[in-house]
Amino acid sequence: MGTADMLPICLIRKILRYLSYEEASRMTILSKTWLLAWLDIPNLVFTVSSVKTITTVDHVMERYKNGNIPIEKFELHNSIKSKHIFPVIDRWLDIALQNGVRHVKYIDVEIPTTYPFPIVKFFEANVLRELVLKGCNMMHFNQVVTCHSLRNLSLSLVLFDETILLNILNSCPFIVELSIGYCTWLKNIEIRNLPNIRSLVICNDEPLKIQAPSLERLYYSSSCLNKLNIVEHKNLKTLDISCAEISDVYLNHLISIPYSLEKLILANIAFGRFDICRSQSLKVLKIHNCKIIGEIDAPNLVSLEYKGIDIPQLKFAQESRKLRRSRMILYPLFDVDASWFCQLRKSLSDSISWSQVTIYFYKCEEINVIDLLLQPRVVIPKVDILDVNFSKPNWEFPTFIDALLWSCHPRKLDLQSTSAIFTCFMNRFTQMKNLRHGRLKEAKAYKFDQKSQSWHAVEHKRGRDLSIRTSSKSKKYFFLLDW
Repeated sequence: MGTADMLPICLIRKILRYLSYEEASRMTILSKTWLLAWLDIPNLVFTVSSVKTITTVDHVMERYKNGNIPIEKFELHNSIKSKHIFPVIDRWLDIALQNGVRHVKYIDVEIPTTYPFPIVKFFEANVLRELVLKGCNMMHFNQVVTCHSLRNLSLSLVLFDETILLNILNSCPFIVELSIGYCTWLKNIEIRNLPNIRSLVICNDEPLKIQAPSLERLYYSSSCLNKLNIVEHKNLKTLDISCAEISDVYLNHLISIPYSLEKLILANIAFGRFDICRSQSLKVLKIHNCKIIGEIDAPNLVSLEYKGIDIPQLKFAQESRKLRRSRMILYPLFDVDASWFCQLRKSLSDSISWSQVTIYFYKCEEINVIDLLLQPRVVIPKVDILDVNFSKPNWEFPTFIDALLWSCHPRKLDLQSTSAIFTCFMNRFTQMKNLRHGRLKEAKAYKFDQKSQSWHAVEHKRGRDLSIRTSSKSKKYFFLLDW
């Protein structure tokens, strides 16, 4: 008996459930047991892009129909531009429905084709648990059809208006998760009469009104936050906002009323200054690509993350004693200079103690260290982990390392780069240790070995530099530093 046949068929079926139909078909060469398990897998995932693929899917669906083989999930990605395929898709969906499908996903890759999805049939069957649609047409749905089974609904680039949306929500009152994205025919969105809804995702640039006391998570993406009107949100725990323009007053209205709000994510805010005030329940705060950040008043904060191209100037009304994780992620777009490192040092000194700072440098150049020495003497800020990555490495930059370590003193320095840059760092640390009045007491280096998937110590022999290799392949290193 081969190794593949040692697995019980129930486990083989479970493995095949996580694969597309095409991927699962390749596993049939392992053994007869795998072939038998593949013949009746309940999850069908297809992509049609040619006459050949249409014929293949047609053959499979006919076999499932004739054998009355149960179908749990049916997922179809349509890349055919012609509308002549619509009756064929109708036939496949009918077979899936007859065989008890509960999860349906239809993705129209060629958006202009706008396949008229037969939503009435699926609602009338009242067995559907999840429906994901992208790039189809639902303007024909002009009635209310009871479908108490549906829990998850996602509509993206779908043609329908406010009347159709109202019909859908009235037809499926027990939806738990709802997502609506870039449906341009919607001019006013109103979410109500969904007593069980927990998660809501809206990506639309039109006014939105929400009346959902049970809502726990909201993701909202629009040009302006003021278009959002939440009537009831007493159970809201996670608020994720991506808006170009924001109102400070309106934002604090949103985060101060729901005393259960625990997680706040603000992204891509280019206009408008905002403060985060009076948020006693807030535990997780993420700020991504935001320009003007005011004062943060969240005394029970546990986790903080900032991500952006600009160095933040964060001000805290009071530092949370419960803060366990704070991470700053920077993506400088241009060459950095002495003034950039001055800003970084000031930011790390003025705000909280950051546990991790991650910087993705495009490239590194020589830094005018004299400009740094002219700065007022202050205590160099400490960070737990400094994570450094280089897109275009250049190893001849000792002053760059000096400027980096002038801006902060890390306990651990993670390095994702070439062996040449690692060598430059290692040599620089050795020189700093040998200085009579140097601040660095000890530096230990480690390298990640891909073959053994483990870390190994790298020794630096006194009086001899590490050899600088010409390999440009990026590798993983880290240093443990004692200041």
